[in-house]
Amino acid sequence: MVLTETHLRIEKCEDPGAAEMISALASVTFTESFGDMYKPEDLNMFLRDKHAPDIYRQLLTNPAFGIWVAYDEKDGAAAYLVAGPCDLPVPNMAENAGEVIRFYARKSWHGSGVGGRLMTTALKWLKARHDHIYVSVYAENHGAHRLYRRHGFEKIHEYFYKVGNQADPEFIFERR
Repeated sequence: MVLTETHLRIEKCEDPGAAEMISALASVTFTESFGDMYKPEDLNMFLRDKHAPDIYRQLLTNPAFGIWVAYDEKDGAAAYLVAGPCDLPVPNMAENAGEVIRFYARKSWHGSGVGGRLMTTALKWLKARHDHIYVSVYAENHGAHRLYRRHGFEKIHEYFYKVGNQADPEFIFERR
């Protein structure tokens, strides 16, 4: 897919009524990217606990968080990004730290440039509110590592992130 300005629009969501759509997009994009790594019960637990509509409804009504969705004129929602205060296990985390919390695209949009556009939009918002910015990424997600490095992030820490009962190796990147 070739990304053009007319192909895609990015909107900041602020309507709690969008929670169902974002939850559905979150479930689809996570499952497309990583679903085959997990037992069905772990995947379902994770999606229920981390991507339920009520979670997105709370984020949409909290001004400390921002959610952006990239829409394709033909296929609808293609990708999304959630940003806000940092909640990662960062050693010696700086005060007033922000985080790219969730950032996923439909598999058909990987490599299209939508990630770069969403990241640029969210970073502008984060930099206006936070002095330091972090992101957590699966250790084997090399495409995401490249994207984050292009946007000024460097790996600073490793930890394990639970998806259901499975613990996955994660890297924390900090924007320098």
